[in-house]
Amino acid sequence: MSNCSSCNVSCHQSTNQMYARTKEMNITTIFDRYQDQQPQCGFGMQGVCCQLCSHGPCRITPKAPRAICGATADTIVARNLVRLAAHGAAAYSHHLEEVAETIKATALGKTPFKISDEAKLRDVAGALGLDNSKETNQLAGELADAVLNELRKSGREPLALLQAFAPESRKEAWGKLGIIPGGVHSEIRDALTKTMSNINTDPVDLLLTALRLSIATGYMGLVGTVTMQDILLGSPQLSATEADLGAVDPGSVNILAHGHVPLMATAVLQAVQSEEMLKLAKEAGATGIDVHGSMCTGQELMQRQTTTAQGFKSQTGNWLHQEYTVATGAIDLVMMDMNCSIPGLKEVADKFHTKLVSVDRILRMAGVEDCVDYQPEKAAEQAVELVKMAIEAYKKRGNNIFIPKNKSKVITGFGVESILGALGGSLDPLLDAVKSGAIKGIVAVVGCTNNRNGHDSIGVSLMKELIKKDILVINAGCMSSAAQIESLMTPEAAELAGEGLKGVCRALGIPPCLNFGSCVDIGRIGVVVTAIANILGVDPSQLPVAVSAPEYLEQKAVADGIFAVAFGLLTHLGPVPPVTGSPLVTRILTEDVESLTGGKVMVEQDPVKAAVIIESHIVSKRKALGI
Repeated sequence: MSNCSSCNVSCHQSTNQMYARTKEMNITTIFDRYQDQQPQCGFGMQGVCCQLCSHGPCRITPKAPRAICGATADTIVARNLVRLAAHGAAAYSHHLEEVAETIKATALGKTPFKISDEAKLRDVAGALGLDNSKETNQLAGELADAVLNELRKSGREPLALLQAFAPESRKEAWGKLGIIPGGVHSEIRDALTKTMSNINTDPVDLLLTALRLSIATGYMGLVGTVTMQDILLGSPQLSATEADLGAVDPGSVNILAHGHVPLMATAVLQAVQSEEMLKLAKEAGATGIDVHGSMCTGQELMQRQTTTAQGFKSQTGNWLHQEYTVATGAIDLVMMDMNCSIPGLKEVADKFHTKLVSVDRILRMAGVEDCVDYQPEKAAEQAVELVKMAIEAYKKRGNNIFIPKNKSKVITGFGVESILGALGGSLDPLLDAVKSGAIKGIVAVVGCTNNRNGHDSIGVSLMKELIKKDILVINAGCMSSAAQIESLMTPEAAELAGEGLKGVCRALGIPPCLNFGSCVDIGRIGVVVTAIANILGVDPSQLPVAVSAPEYLEQKAVADGIFAVAFGLLTHLGPVPPVTGSPLVTRILTEDVESLTGGKVMVEQDPVKAAVIIESHIVSKRKALGI
């Protein structure tokens, strides 16, 4: 590998090495395409472009302060924000529906899965008013039907999951605003209808719609999905694994589970352990078969290594990493489920032997002919088909392989149950550390990554700044991979923390950054915050906690961020969201909404400055609580 002075596109050494390799091979990747797009459209970045009708597109300027229909920048920006949140809600509801239908099929004995957390099944079913004394599979089927009904019911009927699990103080605040949602599909329908041309042009009502939609997303797409996945696949348990490309074994058949939904990947993990598949792999010349994770699917698998994901090998990285993982030349098959499989992946795969396969009926990529669309009842045979495809691809593998040596240890599997287990069955040790000031507060650093400021650079820098200030970090989504590759999820990383947090980490044997899993596991963080608030008898908005999505990217992240604001939390975002073209929307999100929900948006792209602002917020909350 030659030295490339312009190849530092990431904070990760392995990514920079792989970028240099693709440059040498004349392969265009996402960092190149980003530069090709400069300068980007200023109207789009401010959110003041509208193309809803054939009069348009319209853009708001000092010369033309209104669109042809008369819409102002305030209306256009608010309408665009609601549409982004609706896309995120739709994607999350697809995920939840697939999990619920898998539980229903599992209850009938038609899948390779089984109900893995019966205690949680009975707790949740009871909270929703079901008779939880029934036989396990019967109860699981009834719970699946109840959740599917929640997705599809009228918008006039309040969500049962919200009524069962939201703090009373939050329900009171949302009720006053009229934003307690009903069925998610109804909320998405209404939001999209409102944002058509010339239906709802009131920016304030549109922002309330965004809050309502995000709450539906939070209690169904986030809390609902993680709960149902735990029931099916098992709740997270503490374990250890590896991250980064150095964990890839060139001698193995390597399958990359890439996306957000872990169902097919879990079935594949079962299949690769069969004597038949291992025999086929060895006959092809491989030493074995490894399943690696990419993005959120990998995070889900590593959370459950002790239960349904036994045999998981490693996490390669987050979504910006996907082209470079394939460019190692050692990945034989990429199984793509749901979102964040970029079109550029096909261009890189074509330079190697790697087979791309869609395993979700909603995912299609130009030029990719192989589709094994997940069906719960056929998951076992579909998994075998995928493994055989990978073995056949391995036979075509050439010698053009380069695998960076970088890899990191990872402690994973954090969640309410595993934290309680580690603390002796009570959150009191954690709360005592917060009350004493050894831990000043807790910040969830979550969400996507982008290359606007350098891959993972802002997120990793922010995490390091926060832990230096004795602030415990919880990760979910692509930020989890960022922390893992930079060795922030090992007990040894406590040496980077302030004296107070360092002492707590040493005493408990935990890292200063805790892996809660995938982007959907942001819901798991909400459950922890709710539990802490309930124990202390306060509203979540009163806690010394905050949320940061320092490199947020897409529509699901928009829904997540608005939910955090609705939940009452300071929500740090970077880069600047596309709302600055409207002074009204900007002011409401960054100032006025705090008086309504207790939360607000804070935008700061400098990680050092962002950490200072977050610390100040946490200190103010501590003072208000008298700690």
